[in-house]
Amino acid sequence: MKSPDNALLIRQIEAIPVVVPLLHPIKWARGEIKDIDNVIIVVTLSDGTQGIADAPPRPTIYGETQRSITTIVRDHLAPKLKGVDVFDLTAVWSVFDQFAGNPAAKSAIDMAIFDAQAKHLGISCAQLLGGTPKALPVNRRLMLGSNKAMLAEAEQMIKSHGFKAWKVKCGIDKKRDISLLRALRKLVGDDHEITIDCNQGYSSQDLLETAPYFEEVNVALIEEPIPARDGPGKRFCAERTIIPISGDDSCMTPDDVLHELKLGGIRAVVIKCARTGYTRSRQILALAQAYYTPVHNGTQADMQIGCVAAAHFASTYRTPHAHEFSSFIDAKDHVANEDPVIKNGLLQLPPGPGIGLTLDPRKMKKYRLDA
Repeated sequence: MKSPDNALLIRQIEAIPVVVPLLHPIKWARGEIKDIDNVIIVVTLSDGTQGIADAPPRPTIYGETQRSITTIVRDHLAPKLKGVDVFDLTAVWSVFDQFAGNPAAKSAIDMAIFDAQAKHLGISCAQLLGGTPKALPVNRRLMLGSNKAMLAEAEQMIKSHGFKAWKVKCGIDKKRDISLLRALRKLVGDDHEITIDCNQGYSSQDLLETAPYFEEVNVALIEEPIPARDGPGKRFCAERTIIPISGDDSCMTPDDVLHELKLGGIRAVVIKCARTGYTRSRQILALAQAYYTPVHNGTQADMQIGCVAAAHFASTYRTPHAHEFSSFIDAKDHVANEDPVIKNGLLQLPPGPGIGLTLDPRKMKKYRLDA
């Protein structure tokens, strides 16, 4: 179908691999990153407008590597999307649907397209998505370590950024988990939100044994406490604890979310734009709202660009929970032109159209791998 003469077309899509050092490794149950080996996606339109996004490779979670993201974009997605009307998202996702998997690659292109649209229109991505940019409450994911080290980090983060919400990795040692959470609650007081992420580490019996202690310290959410596909187990546990069980690994696609909501085992959903882009994140949000289930935005250890892009999406809905937009402070440097700021536990979004960020040519030259 021929596009109208005044259509705004996708002229080029670039996939640029970068490596930026971290201040320290970031660890989770199934993986670890020592550097930011992401892929920067740049969508250039026929009028010269550029939109950007950041694709984080997570081979232990999605099966994508830096090389695979670069290859699928350069060799397959970019050629098929060249010349497509940038506002024709149906056509864009029709191209995506021709290829299995590759969620981070597709999501980054999707968000870069929205960024380009918003910059062309002179509005923010939050406005384009139906919201308005705002300061958002964010939590701090405490680095895995000894209880003493994690509590010391919490104290430092309160002093430096004013955090009032915390995410704690649990699920390996029940006694350690209970001890740490009690100590953290004593340190931060009753007005701070504490959520825990078990990364599927407990059995349903483990969760039932520990849930009373989590209730004692007023844990707000228990994220993926048992194996993601154990729907009956989650429902069994959900009926026996007052703390909502939150879906993350079990909620990677809109289909997954609908399945979990129908089962009744979760009462909260984590949306990660890094794996669902803006388009599918909106679908997940609609599903959750239809089931009267709160959501909040998480990140895939995203850095500056990814955190800010996700925060624009989070500016479109209300939630009782803090978002997970603080991982960018773990980086030694960045490739965008401006650093977002966390003050008094709130993420302050950079001003400007789109996500409010553009690439810094000097930083890109320094950190890109294919220069």
